[in-house]
Amino acid sequence: MESPMPRISVVMPAYNEAALLPAALDSVQRQSLADFECIIVDDGSTDATPQILAGYAARDPRFRVVTQPNGGISRALNAGLAAARAPWIARLDGDDIMLPNRLERQLAFADADPRLAACGCYYDIIDMAGRRRGTRQPLPRSRDELNRFLAAREPLSFTHPTMLYRRDLALRLGGYRHQCEPCEDVDLFARMLATGAAILIQPEILMQYRIRPGSVSGRAAAGQFQMTRYLYHNFYAARDGQPELSLAEFAALQRRLPPWQRLRAYLQALSDRLYRRSSAALMVDQPVRAGLYLAAASCLRPVKAIRRGLRSAWPLVTRGAG
Repeated sequence: MESPMPRISVVMPAYNEAALLPAALDSVQRQSLADFECIIVDDGSTDATPQILAGYAARDPRFRVVTQPNGGISRALNAGLAAARAPWIARLDGDDIMLPNRLERQLAFADADPRLAACGCYYDIIDMAGRRRGTRQPLPRSRDELNRFLAAREPLSFTHPTMLYRRDLALRLGGYRHQCEPCEDVDLFARMLATGAAILIQPEILMQYRIRPGSVSGRAAAGQFQMTRYLYHNFYAARDGQPELSLAEFAALQRRLPPWQRLRAYLQALSDRLYRRSSAALMVDQPVRAGLYLAAASCLRPVKAIRRGLRSAWPLVTRGAG
């Protein structure tokens, strides 16, 4: 007989993650909220991933494995979404780690606001050895902050493995779209925002997000930046009652922009790549190089740098006041 519906379905795609997968799965087992199911989609792994997953599923009935030929991240996520039964989906990747109270705290945050479509959290960055290398405190944390982003017509992206979202809404919107990779998550959350629902960040560190040195090349980062801009161009066009563009039409439109607008877009993309390079340098114990990348990125986007600095300083201020 099928077990009762859990409160949360953890959905994890896995492709050749044998080295790091046990730590991720162990972090799920250690959750203070025990009423979950964990659905791992083995996307055609050729290493020991299938054997590891079979072992966890045999020992703990909350773990279920979906096996499919290698088809990419969107198809794996949609397979997990289809197999999930809970009203809330918690995302996790095979190399990341949940803190023990992640599910409990995120569910409490989400349940407190029935109009919330999804929520993320603050997170620590870890290297391949699991050593903490920094903390990220993304926005928006409130509806006022969300509305300011939208009023400024800024693109919004969320760190996918930190997210908890409503399964019924994701299914109603058609799930993840393969054609939007490598920004399939940006696309899904933009479509959620387009319904009028809110997506907020819970100001608690509940995750450890692993960055692999060299995992995102400069070319790949540029492609992600361009795809995010394209998706949010259509997002804001729809809000204005304007027709959406194809990717080719959007690229042609960008080429026709005035030189100063093209330069601004280039500098924004370069800044984002430098932030990523700074994090990657920290992963391989190159603090001087990381600092140079960070300084250059901050010079290119000083407003973003000020925001990051204020968010980092605020916990120290509040602790000092206490």
